[in-house]
Amino acid sequence: MTSLCIHGFRSDECASCRECPHGLAVSRCSRCRAAATAASRRRVVPATPPDTDTATYNGFEIVFTPSVNGWQYRAPDAPLSRESYRSAFLARKAIDTLGSAPVAEASRPSKRRK
Repeated sequence: MTSLCIHGFRSDECASCRECPHGLAVSRCSRCRAAATAASRRRVVPATPPDTDTATYNGFEIVFTPSVNGWQYRAPDAPLSRESYRSAFLARKAIDTLGSAPVAEASRPSKRRK
């Protein structure tokens, strides 16, 4: 039977109590912590293209664009949007905000006299 650590997990699965190859707890070993926090480990891996490259939502087409590594939308017979989004969900949310965005009124010259 495996022993449980003070955190309630098995000793070999607990991130704080697990032993590293150097014989110390992983959380206390400076060599293991340096390797885990290195810049090469923090780099974001580019997303793989999704299974479905296009979708439609409220009359807009949502497209995954590999050159920007994100999702963009376009209205029928219009170019792609300038903005790109990390997910199709965020692109749909942006389309929803297009309909609720207030329309800017044309500015009129002031009638006040100086």
